[in-house]
Amino acid sequence: MLLITVLCLAGLAPGLATVWLVRRRSSWLLAVLAGVAVTVALPFLLLTSLVLFPPLGIAVGLAAALAALRAYDRGRIWSATVWAGVTALAVSCARWWR
Repeated sequence: MLLITVLCLAGLAPGLATVWLVRRRSSWLLAVLAGVAVTVALPFLLLTSLVLFPPLGIAVGLAAALAALRAYDRGRIWSATVWAGVTALAVSCARWWR
């Protein structure tokens, strides 16, 4: 559970840094909007990189498959199912380009 919290905070860090940097020169509204835009753009950039660089998609898919197998072995069905979904998404992004 701690790892998920750390990953979520790492995903929010670029948006928070953007808010902090933009706030120094502009209003709070513009800073918050810029921070939200950066935070929302991260998943899009990840999927785009998986599509444009298929070996990365295959590597992420293999790593997620291993994580899914490990989670299934430990009896964590929901997290294993999420990892299996990540595997399918990453491999399908890698295969979409061809």
